Amino acid sequence: MRRDARECVYKILFAKCFNDDVSDDFTEEVFADVNLSEKDREFANGLLKVICENADHINSEISELANGYKLERIYPTDKCALILAFAEMAYFDEVPDIVAIDEVLSLVKKYSTPESLSFVNGILAAYKKKLEMESGENN
Repeated sequence: MRRDARECVYKILFAKCFNDDVSDDFTEEVFADVNLSEKDREFANGLLKVICENADHINSEISELANGYKLERIYPTDKCALILAFAEMAYFDEVPDIVAIDEVLSLVKKYSTPESLSFVNGILAAYKKKLEMESGENN
């Protein structure tokens, strides 16, 4: 299930907040804990690859929209959620933005503070609007 794949990616991103050298073994353990299907492993690995390859761009976008908050000041749980959603919204056209947002907000509800929900939601709404403006959508 993609929801499980996203949660695995979220956990791996969180681990990377504290240790840059997260091993492949750790990633496999996270995947195994929820018994991800091969298709969901591919999705999760693709998401991790996109995040790694585009980290500077994603972090720049978050910084731009996190009015008054430096990236280093954002709670790691919230930063991981934002990174995950921004990656899906920007680089996975097959995933509707609203799905990426809803999935990440579920993770924030589960792993972060109640105050974080509105903070993360506000940044994601602003990013969705920015992407729509850039693509010429009027939704």
